[in-house]
Amino acid sequence: MRRRTTRSALLAGLALALALLPLTGCAGAGGGDGGGGLAAAGPPPPEEPSGRSCAALPADGPGSLESMGRGPVLTAIDQAKDLTAMSALIRTARAKDLLDSMDNVTVFAPDDAAFGRLTDDQRKALATPPGAGDLLRKLIVVRDLRRSDLTDTSYTSLQGAVLQASGSGEEYRIGGAQVLCGSIRTANARLAMLDRVPDFGG
Repeated sequence: MRRRTTRSALLAGLALALALLPLTGCAGAGGGDGGGGLAAAGPPPPEEPSGRSCAALPADGPGSLESMGRGPVLTAIDQAKDLTAMSALIRTARAKDLLDSMDNVTVFAPDDAAFGRLTDDQRKALATPPGAGDLLRKLIVVRDLRRSDLTDTSYTSLQGAVLQASGSGEEYRIGGAQVLCGSIRTANARLAMLDRVPDFGG
């Protein structure tokens, strides 16, 4: 009787262990091949940055695509000569640790001219940690967005604001802002430079 009880307990434990194993091949919606197999999908192929301002990036050294790809997204932003206001925004928000700890996110970075077009009241609000942090979280989507993901759809930012994406080919907009150079891959994020601060929905 005791042997039967012990055997039943072992079987129950084995069943529980199997139930807790991860399901191979089930990561991602719509990934089934209809054949009943468990073929795992590989990572998507690398994507070249695109946009009218990509050609203006340095060919090598700081600010080049190669250099920005070696470090985290904050390092890439610090290197870009047209993103000094975005770099200052991150430091005002005290968000260095936040950005460095994130992975596979997309950061939309308005260029210096975009920040220059803000009103005095808007710039004054961004000079405080709460104001800077609020805008920064609106500019981050917790997803690695490629060009094909920016066609007539919307995404919810880290802050909860809605960003409307649209475009095709080499021309894309996010929240109405033109993507000047997008799909810049850094060590922990994808970076897209914008010509203005996007419009946000709620």
